[in-house]
Amino acid sequence: MEKNQMLGHRKRLREKYLNLGYKGLYDYEVLELILTSIIKLRDCKGIAKDLLKEFKSIGGVIRADIKDIEKIKGVGPETSLYLKVIGDIIVGESYRETRTLDLKSLKGKSELINYLKEDIGILKSEEFKVIFLNSNNMIVSDEILFKGTIDRSVVYPRKIVERGIYTKSKGVIFVHNHPSGNLQPSKKDIELTLEMQDLLDKVDIRLLDHIIVSEDSHFSFYENELIKYY
Repeated sequence: MEKNQMLGHRKRLREKYLNLGYKGLYDYEVLELILTSIIKLRDCKGIAKDLLKEFKSIGGVIRADIKDIEKIKGVGPETSLYLKVIGDIIVGESYRETRTLDLKSLKGKSELINYLKEDIGILKSEEFKVIFLNSNNMIVSDEILFKGTIDRSVVYPRKIVERGIYTKSKGVIFVHNHPSGNLQPSKKDIELTLEMQDLLDKVDIRLLDHIIVSEDSHFSFYENELIKYY
Protein backbone atom coordinates (compact mmCIF):
# COMPACT_ATOMS: atom_id res chain seq x y z
CA MET A 1 0.00 0.00 0.00
CA GLU A 2 1.40 3.39 -1.01
CA LYS A 3 1.96 6.01 1.67
CA ASN A 4 -0.96 8.25 0.61
CA GLN A 5 -3.29 5.27 0.42
CA MET A 6 -2.14 4.07 3.82
CA LEU A 7 -2.68 7.48 5.42
CA GLY A 8 -6.11 7.71 3.82
CA HIS A 9 -7.01 4.23 5.08
CA ARG A 10 -5.89 5.08 8.61
CA LYS A 11 -7.93 8.28 8.56
CA ARG A 12 -11.04 6.40 7.46
CA LEU A 13 -10.44 3.78 10.16
CA ARG A 14 -10.21 6.45 12.86
CA GLU A 15 -13.36 8.12 11.58
CA LYS A 16 -15.20 4.79 11.57
CA TYR A 17 -14.25 4.25 15.17
CA LEU A 18 -15.31 7.77 16.18
CA ASN A 19 -18.65 7.35 14.42
CA LEU A 20 -19.49 3.76 15.34
CA GLY A 21 -17.39 3.05 18.44
CA TYR A 22 -15.69 -0.18 19.45
CA LYS A 23 -18.63 -2.42 18.59
CA GLY A 24 -18.86 -0.97 15.09
CA LEU A 25 -15.45 -2.35 14.11
CA TYR A 26 -14.31 -5.87 13.34
CA ASP A 27 -11.75 -7.26 15.76
CA TYR A 28 -8.95 -6.92 13.22
CA GLU A 29 -9.90 -3.25 12.70
CA VAL A 30 -9.73 -2.54 16.43
CA LEU A 31 -6.34 -4.17 16.65
CA GLU A 32 -5.21 -2.41 13.47
CA LEU A 33 -6.23 0.93 14.96
CA ILE A 34 -4.16 0.21 18.05
CA LEU A 35 -1.16 -0.80 15.96
CA THR A 36 -1.24 2.43 13.92
CA SER A 37 -0.34 4.31 17.10
CA ILE A 38 3.05 2.63 17.28
CA ILE A 39 3.78 1.39 13.72
CA LYS A 40 4.07 4.51 11.60
CA LEU A 41 5.34 3.54 8.16
CA ARG A 42 3.71 0.20 7.50
CA ASP A 43 0.31 -1.22 6.62
CA CYS A 44 -1.05 -2.72 9.87
CA LYS A 45 -4.05 -4.67 8.59
CA GLY A 46 -2.03 -7.77 7.73
CA ILE A 47 -0.20 -7.66 11.07
CA ALA A 48 -3.50 -7.36 12.93
CA LYS A 49 -4.96 -10.35 11.11
CA ASP A 50 -1.83 -12.43 11.74
CA LEU A 51 -1.98 -11.62 15.45
CA LEU A 52 -5.62 -12.64 15.65
CA LYS A 53 -4.96 -15.83 13.73
CA GLU A 54 -2.26 -16.78 16.24
CA PHE A 55 -3.89 -15.63 19.49
CA LYS A 56 -7.60 -16.06 18.55
CA SER A 57 -8.91 -12.78 20.02
CA ILE A 58 -7.92 -9.23 20.97
CA GLY A 59 -7.76 -10.35 24.59
CA GLY A 60 -5.47 -13.19 23.61
CA VAL A 61 -3.17 -10.77 21.81
CA ILE A 62 -2.80 -8.22 24.59
CA ARG A 63 -2.34 -10.90 27.27
CA ALA A 64 0.13 -13.03 25.30
CA ASP A 65 3.76 -13.32 26.29
CA ILE A 66 5.92 -10.58 24.76
CA LYS A 67 8.25 -13.12 23.18
CA ASP A 68 5.32 -14.86 21.49
CA ILE A 69 3.95 -11.57 20.17
CA GLU A 70 7.32 -10.70 18.66
CA LYS A 71 7.28 -13.90 16.59
CA ILE A 72 4.61 -12.34 14.38
CA LYS A 73 6.11 -10.76 11.26
CA GLY A 74 6.15 -6.98 11.50
CA VAL A 75 5.96 -6.86 15.30
CA GLY A 76 9.04 -5.52 17.06
CA PRO A 77 9.96 -5.00 20.73
CA GLU A 78 8.24 -1.59 20.99
CA THR A 79 5.00 -2.87 19.51
CA SER A 80 4.90 -5.99 21.70
CA LEU A 81 5.58 -3.88 24.79
CA TYR A 82 2.82 -1.44 23.81
CA LEU A 83 0.30 -4.27 23.44
CA LYS A 84 1.41 -5.85 26.70
CA VAL A 85 1.00 -2.59 28.61
CA ILE A 86 -2.56 -2.24 27.30
CA GLY A 87 -3.34 -5.76 28.48
CA ASP A 88 -1.86 -5.17 31.92
CA ILE A 89 -3.80 -1.91 32.33
CA ILE A 90 -7.10 -3.64 31.52
CA VAL A 91 -6.46 -6.51 33.93
CA GLY A 92 -5.06 -4.17 36.58
CA GLU A 93 -8.14 -1.96 36.56
CA SER A 94 -10.42 -4.98 36.65
CA TYR A 95 -8.50 -6.30 39.66
CA ARG A 96 -8.68 -2.91 41.39
CA GLU A 97 -12.48 -2.94 41.09
CA THR A 98 -12.74 -6.56 42.21
CA ARG A 99 -10.79 -5.90 45.43
CA THR A 100 -13.62 -3.72 46.80
CA LEU A 101 -16.33 -6.35 46.35
CA ASP A 102 -17.69 -9.00 48.71
CA LEU A 103 -16.69 -12.11 46.79
CA LYS A 104 -19.40 -14.22 48.38
CA SER A 105 -22.09 -11.99 46.89
CA LEU A 106 -23.58 -12.67 43.45
CA LYS A 107 -22.23 -9.40 42.03
CA GLY A 108 -18.82 -9.93 43.57
CA LYS A 109 -18.58 -13.47 42.20
CA SER A 110 -19.61 -12.33 38.72
CA GLU A 111 -17.01 -9.55 38.66
CA LEU A 112 -14.36 -11.94 39.92
CA ILE A 113 -15.09 -14.42 37.12
CA ASN A 114 -14.81 -11.66 34.51
CA TYR A 115 -11.46 -10.59 35.95
CA LEU A 116 -10.13 -14.16 36.00
CA LYS A 117 -11.10 -14.75 32.37
CA GLU A 118 -9.11 -11.65 31.39
CA ASP A 119 -6.22 -12.47 33.69
CA ILE A 120 -5.40 -16.16 33.19
CA GLY A 121 -8.34 -17.58 31.23
CA ILE A 122 -6.73 -16.75 27.90
CA LEU A 123 -3.22 -18.00 28.70
CA LYS A 124 -1.74 -20.87 26.69
CA SER A 125 0.01 -22.42 29.69
CA GLU A 126 -1.62 -23.62 32.89
CA GLU A 127 -1.25 -21.45 35.99
CA PHE A 128 -2.48 -21.83 39.55
CA LYS A 129 -3.58 -18.69 41.36
CA VAL A 130 -4.61 -18.29 44.98
CA ILE A 131 -6.84 -15.39 46.03
CA PHE A 132 -6.54 -14.61 49.73
CA LEU A 133 -9.53 -12.99 51.48
CA ASN A 134 -10.06 -11.20 54.78
CA SER A 135 -12.96 -11.74 57.20
CA ASN A 136 -15.16 -9.48 55.04
CA ASN A 137 -14.55 -11.68 51.98
CA MET A 138 -12.49 -8.99 50.23
CA ILE A 139 -9.19 -9.62 48.47
CA VAL A 140 -6.03 -8.98 50.46
CA SER A 141 -3.69 -10.69 48.01
CA ASP A 142 -3.86 -12.30 44.58
CA GLU A 143 -0.90 -14.51 43.72
CA ILE A 144 0.11 -16.94 40.99
CA LEU A 145 1.93 -19.57 43.03
CA PHE A 146 2.50 -22.38 40.56
CA LYS A 147 2.82 -22.94 36.82
CA GLY A 148 2.37 -26.11 34.83
CA THR A 149 -0.02 -29.05 35.02
CA ILE A 150 -1.73 -28.91 38.40
CA ASP A 151 -0.83 -31.93 40.55
CA ARG A 152 1.02 -32.72 43.75
CA SER A 153 4.39 -32.39 42.09
CA VAL A 154 3.68 -28.75 41.23
CA VAL A 155 1.36 -27.44 43.94
CA TYR A 156 3.03 -27.32 47.35
CA PRO A 157 0.39 -27.22 50.12
CA ARG A 158 2.85 -25.82 52.65
CA LYS A 159 3.44 -22.72 50.52
CA ILE A 160 -0.29 -22.02 50.27
CA VAL A 161 -0.73 -22.37 54.02
CA GLU A 162 2.29 -20.17 54.72
CA ARG A 163 0.97 -17.42 52.43
CA GLY A 164 -2.47 -17.69 54.01
CA ILE A 165 -1.06 -17.23 57.50
CA TYR A 166 1.28 -14.42 56.39
CA THR A 167 -1.58 -12.46 54.78
CA LYS A 168 -3.81 -13.12 57.82
CA SER A 169 -6.44 -14.54 55.52
CA LYS A 170 -9.72 -16.05 56.62
CA GLY A 171 -10.62 -17.50 53.25
CA VAL A 172 -9.03 -18.48 49.96
CA ILE A 173 -10.18 -19.17 46.42
CA PHE A 174 -8.13 -21.41 44.14
CA VAL A 175 -8.10 -20.62 40.45
CA HIS A 176 -6.44 -22.28 37.52
CA ASN A 177 -6.94 -22.21 33.78
CA HIS A 178 -7.47 -25.02 31.30
CA PRO A 179 -5.94 -23.84 28.00
CA SER A 180 -7.66 -26.72 26.19
CA GLY A 181 -11.05 -25.14 26.89
CA ASN A 182 -12.30 -28.31 28.61
CA LEU A 183 -13.36 -27.04 32.02
CA GLN A 184 -14.18 -30.35 33.65
CA PRO A 185 -11.89 -30.89 36.67
CA SER A 186 -9.53 -33.82 36.49
CA LYS A 187 -9.33 -36.46 39.19
CA LYS A 188 -6.10 -34.81 40.39
CA ASP A 189 -7.84 -31.41 40.53
CA ILE A 190 -10.53 -32.83 42.79
CA GLU A 191 -8.17 -34.82 45.03
CA LEU A 192 -5.84 -31.86 45.54
CA THR A 193 -8.74 -29.52 46.30
CA LEU A 194 -10.25 -31.75 48.97
CA GLU A 195 -6.85 -32.38 50.57
CA MET A 196 -6.14 -28.64 50.68
CA GLN A 197 -9.57 -27.93 52.15
CA ASP A 198 -8.85 -30.28 55.06
CA LEU A 199 -5.38 -28.81 55.57
CA LEU A 200 -6.59 -25.19 55.50
CA ASP A 201 -9.41 -25.96 57.94
CA LYS A 202 -6.76 -26.92 60.50
CA VAL A 203 -5.33 -23.39 60.43
CA ASP A 204 -8.77 -21.72 60.42
CA ILE A 205 -8.72 -20.71 56.75
CA ARG A 206 -11.77 -21.58 54.68
CA LEU A 207 -11.47 -22.77 51.10
CA LEU A 208 -14.40 -20.92 49.51
CA ASP A 209 -14.09 -22.18 45.96
CA HIS A 210 -11.85 -23.61 43.28
CA ILE A 211 -12.56 -22.07 39.89
CA ILE A 212 -11.35 -23.36 36.53
CA VAL A 213 -11.45 -20.72 33.80
CA SER A 214 -11.05 -20.34 30.08
CA GLU A 215 -11.43 -17.18 28.02
CA ASP A 216 -15.18 -17.73 27.63
CA SER A 217 -16.40 -19.77 30.56
CA HIS A 218 -15.71 -21.19 34.02
CA PHE A 219 -16.33 -24.14 36.31
CA SER A 220 -16.91 -23.62 40.04
CA PHE A 221 -16.29 -26.45 42.50
CA TYR A 222 -18.67 -24.77 44.95
CA GLU A 223 -21.47 -24.26 42.43
CA ASN A 224 -21.14 -27.91 41.39
CA GLU A 225 -21.09 -29.10 45.02
CA LEU A 226 -17.54 -30.45 44.90
CA ILE A 227 -16.77 -28.11 47.81
CA LYS A 228 -19.18 -27.67 50.68
CA TYR A 229 -18.87 -25.36 53.66
CA TYR A 230 -21.21 -24.07 56.32
